[in-house]
Amino acid sequence: MSHINQMNGGWDLKLDRGSDLGRFSNEKRSYWERRLHDLLRPVPAEDLVVMSWAIEAMRDGFEEAARRRLQMPGSPADHQIGGNFFVPPWSIDAILREKLSLGPSEKDAKRLNLRSWNGVAKLLNVYTSLSNVESVMDYAPSDVLAAMPRLFWPQYDWQLGTSNMSRVGRAWHVYATDQGKAAFSAKHGIDLEVFLKIAFGIYAGSSENPAIRAGFLSPLGITNTQLHQVRQIIGNTLEGHYEWARNTGSPYIPRDFLRSVTKERPIFELSDSKGRAYCVPSRSNLMLRITDGLYYDIVSDPDARRRSGEAFECLCLKAVQHYFGASRSVEPERKTSYGMSADILVEDNTDSTGLIIECKIRRIPQKVLTSPDPFEDCADAFDDIVKGIVQIWRTYHELYSASPMNMAGVVLQYDPWTILGSAFVSKLFHSAHEKANALEIPTSDRIPVAMVGYFDFENLLKQYEYCDIFEAVCDWSSEKFHGPEFGGVLSIKKQSKVTKSTLDYKNLVTAAVPWWGESPV
Repeated sequence: MSHINQMNGGWDLKLDRGSDLGRFSNEKRSYWERRLHDLLRPVPAEDLVVMSWAIEAMRDGFEEAARRRLQMPGSPADHQIGGNFFVPPWSIDAILREKLSLGPSEKDAKRLNLRSWNGVAKLLNVYTSLSNVESVMDYAPSDVLAAMPRLFWPQYDWQLGTSNMSRVGRAWHVYATDQGKAAFSAKHGIDLEVFLKIAFGIYAGSSENPAIRAGFLSPLGITNTQLHQVRQIIGNTLEGHYEWARNTGSPYIPRDFLRSVTKERPIFELSDSKGRAYCVPSRSNLMLRITDGLYYDIVSDPDARRRSGEAFECLCLKAVQHYFGASRSVEPERKTSYGMSADILVEDNTDSTGLIIECKIRRIPQKVLTSPDPFEDCADAFDDIVKGIVQIWRTYHELYSASPMNMAGVVLQYDPWTILGSAFVSKLFHSAHEKANALEIPTSDRIPVAMVGYFDFENLLKQYEYCDIFEAVCDWSSEKFHGPEFGGVLSIKKQSKVTKSTLDYKNLVTAAVPWWGESPV
């Protein structure tokens, strides 16, 4: 039996779990939810903000600062992924969100001590039990392959690392264009460069303390009005965060996959006897918000969105030219009889091989990230990736079909749409073949096409020779990604023996945001 619920302005169909197993799971969920709420209600939200900051600070190597706020066992290495005391950041984020949905603390109740590791562990154990029960609430166990992208996507940025020049350079080059700056200013009423200077100042200042005050930012030459504007864009008061959490919740989505408060609004404005303080529970998510998150500030403007796509293609071209060197031809798109070709054309005339690369900047929308079966529920969202496959085949048919060149293709994505997408990668290619049939592209011209996100592709460019990458693209097949070949993204299994100079992202950043080279923070 099914029922329909109207959520977030759209109709969402959910199936009731009418079996005894379903009722048992619901009972367990209710039990662990009560346990969690009993622990969270007496705790001030400020304590959770500080706890979140301390755990991340320890993981990032700010050991002394972290221990001032939380009694923590082990070394910083023990708190990193794979360590004995690793705490999943997405779980901390979900716990903080859950507290915000409950509202202010109940002052008369006994309070959990979140300066003690025992207190933190108790809270995490209860949340983990609830998360484990919820993890199967909206998909059948037999559909675990379809749900794997959702299980992995929250972890992806944490595994890559958020605070690095590659991320800053990529995002600011792509989004801080003249058109992007104009769109940002029109939307928020503040210059994008000023916004980034203040936000980065808060990021830098919160490395040793969970909060900073306006005085710390005075060397930047900013006004209190500008600081307040930044807080309005990427932060909120505690009361505002309570309201946001209540308005964006859903009983039909597991807590691990609800919208993230520290990614969307990473600054918490608090007040005390000394005035306003700006708290940052996750510096990593603050960095995400002021880099990749700029997309959401400009996406509604057609000119800025178009220009960001061009800038991403330019960045991809720079990276491929840098890492493949002068011994190969690396050129941008060419005119064809049907319009422009795929974005990047690589030709190695020594062995008559090459790569056709199509760049796709579209970000993964929230509905895809939270779906237990992304392709089935959100097939239209993947259409851009399907078009990328077809564009590569069409380019080959137009430019290389009659040539002796042995070509392969890469759909290069800003976001890794297909990582762990083994359950639907073959469906993408099925759709691509249908479109290719309509365009009368011969089957013989449908060359191998691999999928990969920008960060993963750049790592391959850094570590491997062209011939290794070309071979891996040719061997990539949508039919492989099942069982032991679980994946969905281009990779090379052999050990790397290559060391290459890294693309100079500092120049890209300075060109987009000139104050970068002169920043006092």
